[in-house]
Amino acid sequence: MRILGEFRRADGAIVRRFTGSERKMIGNLAGGLAETMATADDLEAYDDVVLRRLLPEAAPDDPDASAEFASATRERLAASKAENARRMVADLEAAPGGVVRLDEAAALVWVTALGDLRIALAERVGIENVQKASSPQGLMYAWLTWLQGSLVEVLDAG
Repeated sequence: MRILGEFRRADGAIVRRFTGSERKMIGNLAGGLAETMATADDLEAYDDVVLRRLLPEAAPDDPDASAEFASATRERLAASKAENARRMVADLEAAPGGVVRLDEAAALVWVTALGDLRIALAERVGIENVQKASSPQGLMYAWLTWLQGSLVEVLDAG
């Protein structure tokens, strides 16, 4: 896979060109995340490691408080995470020549969605440390970490 570089500012936008492979990889991961978030209210899915990590209990030592918090927030938080993942895919699909152009608000959605993708991937395949991630999934995790960091740096400098 050819990495095309970091995010950068150009003509009032935050831009990066993605290869077809990169777009497909992100699309697959984001689709899986959106599907997982769609099961957030299914009691059978409460044991899913990704849901436990991305939608954690508010008070692990107080089941009643955790249940109350979950009933007030879980569905909305899961829907937001799924929407962020779908938004990222839509931006990639609409990118002419693979060049994604983001405004500040869209870039914040991307930062959040990339973080969720990283967490979901790490939980699914058991990645605990990016420095020790040498499997294909680990390399994908490291790339997502680098990509997210690149975007954060552009936002921070802006």
